[in-house]
Parts: sequence; C-alpha cells; structure tokens
Amino acid sequence: MAQLQLLVTASTAPFRDRIESSDDPLALEDMPSFGAGELGVRGLSITTSMLAGASAATLEALRDAGDKARCPMLLLVEDQPLELANPDAGIRAAAIERIGRLSKAAGILGCAQLGVSIESHDAGDGPFELTASTVREAMQRIDRFEVSLLIRSGSGLTADADRLTELIKKIGGFRIGSLPDFRLAHDTGDFAGVLRRLAPYAGTILATVGKSGPGGKKGTGKADPTPYDLVEGLESVLAVGYQHAICLDHVGGRSAVDSIVEARARIEAALAPEVVEEVAEEVAGEATGEAAGEIAGEGVEEVTGEATEDKGEDA
Repeated sequence: MAQLQLLVTASTAPFRDRIESSDDPLALEDMPSFGAGELGVRGLSITTSMLAGASAATLEALRDAGDKARCPMLLLVEDQPLELANPDAGIRAAAIERIGRLSKAAGILGCAQLGVSIESHDAGDGPFELTASTVREAMQRIDRFEVSLLIRSGSGLTADADRLTELIKKIGGFRIGSLPDFRLAHDTGDFAGVLRRLAPYAGTILATVGKSGPGGKKGTGKADPTPYDLVEGLESVLAVGYQHAICLDHVGGRSAVDSIVEARARIEAALAPEVVEEVAEEVAGEATGEAAGEIAGEGVEEVTGEATEDKGEDA
C-alpha cells in the first residue's frame, strides 16, 4: 500500500479511570504527552464528560499541552445523544444551544471537529426532515468557531449508512459530515460496504479496538481480540479516497494501551513507510489562530455543569 497522508489519533476516554484514580499519577493535562510517548499517536479526541466543570483556562491549558507535545486535541465528542428530532420545540432549542456551547469549547481546545449522536428511534420522513432543519439551525451557531459537526452512526435515523448520508446531504454545507466507527460497521454485517458509503463524508473515522464495542464491558484478562480485520477496514476507506484521521478507541481497562498501540502499529505498517506527522498540525490549525484567540478572549461556559465565575449561562 502506498504512503498516504492519513493521521492516526486516539481517544482519551479509555484512560478516564486512570485519570480519575487517586492511585494513578496520570492526569488529564498529561494526555497529550502520554498520547505521543506511550501510544505513539499524533492527535487526540476527548469526550465532553471528561471536561465536566472545566473552565476556559483548563481548556486552554490542554490546547497548549497538545501543541507542546505535538499531539493536539482534534475532536470533541458529546457523550449523550442530542434530541434533535424531538417534536417539542423547546427540547430541540436546548439541543441547538448545547451544540453552540460545545462548538465554542471545541474552538478553545483547538478541536476542528465536534462529534454528536442523535436521539431518534424513528427513521421515518418526519423525524428526518425535523432533524435536518434543526441541524441547519445549529450550524448557524457554530460557523464562527470554524468547527465541523460530525454525526455518529447509531440507532434510528443514523443506523443505516445510506439514510445517514442522505441526512448529511439534506443538511448541506461543508462543515457537516459523518463520524463512523469500524466496530459499529462490523456489527451491521456489512463491514466494508458501510465504511465505503460513509467514508466520503467522514471528517474522522473511529476504530474501537478490543473485544468489547462502544459502551461494552471493560475486559479484565490479557486476551482482548478485535473482532474485525483492521487492515480490511483501512483498505475499504482508502479505496474511496479517505485521507483524514483514524481515531483509535477502546472501552478501557488493563489492555487499553496494548490494544491501541498494536492497532496503531498495524495501520502504520499498512501505510508504509510512515504516517506523515505534518497532517496533525494542519488539522489542529483549522481551529486555532484568530478564531481561538477571539473565543478565549470572550470566556466560555463550563462544558457540562455550572458556569464559571462571571462566565454567564450554564452549559
């Protein structure tokens, strides 16, 4: 396989227990150096729940740590599904407001992308049209932060790859895309097909490695096999021209580091001779510079919880 400009990154979520443990020295602000040194990746994603109570200063410190370690924060992922298809206008408005606040936080972190999932068990035309119009309204809130909105594969409207791509096209614009996951694609029974359909719209592709899928139980043993062929998934997305980021994820536990390092090594071997590191700086640069400076100057609400002192509304 010829050398390609594809960035290998990792999620911070598998290490949440370690970060929150008083018996482990690993801290959230250490994740960029840990990602570069221990995992061997050149960028990170982070979930909103790991930033509960975070102030603007905390987000700026994470961004600076990422720049120093050459392992920047690139993707902010909202843990909880957003009710963008709810018939209650007030609930939809709250979801739109949430996207706006998270986009602001993503801008301060230096993340060029915000990943969200949609709470909808009905894939019918009514919820489809309602979701599209709600997301279009939300996009008006986030354009100024230069953050792209990526919709995760899930249930209901986003369960079927073709339906998800239809939704993305219906929403329109260059800051909307998909956030597929190798593991979820595998679980559909059409691994390569789903990835080929979603990859052209993807800003980042997740690859949850290890025995358990997203939301599964943490493994306690040493054996932690990934049920799909990582290289097959990689070849499937490269075949349709995908050249952005593969973000390695894991449910956490004792095998998280080994599983992620092994997966990263397999991807890099397939992309021989090496992953081009400069791509990380290009991606990180999309959400920094003047936009980040303006946002930081205004202050930001806490990502999830009470507002910081004199910062205004709750997140």
